[in-house]
Amino acid sequence: MTLDKQQHFCILPWIHLHVAQNGRVSPCCNNKRYLGNVQEQAIKDIWKGKKFINLREQFQNDIPDKRCSHCYNIEKSGKKSLRQISNQKYKKDLVRIEEKNPEPIYLDIRFSNICNFKCKTCWHGNSSAWFEEGSNRNASDERIIKAFTNNFNELFDYINDAEEIYFAGGEPLIMEEHYQVLEELEKRKLFDIELRYNTNFSKLNFKDKHILEIWKKFKKVHVSASIDASHQLGSEIREGFNWDQFISNRKEMLAICPSIYFEIAPTISTLNINSLSQLHQELINLSLLDVNHIYLNILERPKEFNIQQLDAKEKLKTQHILERHINWLKINKGNRKTIKDFEDIIQYLNLK
Repeated sequence: MTLDKQQHFCILPWIHLHVAQNGRVSPCCNNKRYLGNVQEQAIKDIWKGKKFINLREQFQNDIPDKRCSHCYNIEKSGKKSLRQISNQKYKKDLVRIEEKNPEPIYLDIRFSNICNFKCKTCWHGNSSAWFEEGSNRNASDERIIKAFTNNFNELFDYINDAEEIYFAGGEPLIMEEHYQVLEELEKRKLFDIELRYNTNFSKLNFKDKHILEIWKKFKKVHVSASIDASHQLGSEIREGFNWDQFISNRKEMLAICPSIYFEIAPTISTLNINSLSQLHQELINLSLLDVNHIYLNILERPKEFNIQQLDAKEKLKTQHILERHINWLKINKGNRKTIKDFEDIIQYLNLK
């Protein structure tokens, strides 16, 4: 298969097991197509079941799926989507398409919605802190939602073959299950597995465990810190965020495990688009961030926070701010990818 001729093919169904906070299995975090539920079925029965097989056949034939609209919309802006990133990253695994029963090598398990933040662009399904305020829009009648109710240990059948485990939430660094997985990896001496995180980076300690002391045992750890703005604006967008604590945690990481890949992953919305350059430059000037270690998440929903909702005057103002930052990047060692990511934000902003 030649990827350059495939417009809709996605490798994830052959390599990637995604379980949402409520136990539902879907192709990825952006596609809600129902493939099963780990609270009702064994993981192996879902992974080898008819729904997964049908999905693989669809993508193998390069047939689009309307539920993949998030990736398709991102691609229209010129920015690389999860589909494209995954196809490239796992290009070596295209041979798995011909295998009858390929096993997942990329685990993405959202163990629960437990979170200590209440972000404006979030909801109860992804944060337990939203329970009281969410009322009839909540994902459950219970504050805490858990993916696994009775078969959590099934996951351990897959970790020997895993190449990558992605932890998100909720907030993974305050989840019991996250540490249980790490303990099992340590027990089996599986220190070559890539650990990837999306975390608000507010808590480095959980009970008697210190995450930095654990991370330094692994060969490859990738931390994406969810931060939308610095100082007061940061805490207004993400209730629970504390700028001084964030800075302190980053300095501690540099002292204990400086080789860990650390990036910021702001969610681009109307709430922070005009302060994004300030956040980026401030962390660089503090020597706490490599200029090119930034991943820009474009928010599509809630729609009122989508930057495309800005009026023409605001869009022009925003474009000028981003263009100034791009010029700053060009003289401060920003690489082509980082510069293009900001250019793609401008393109997305102005999409009709």
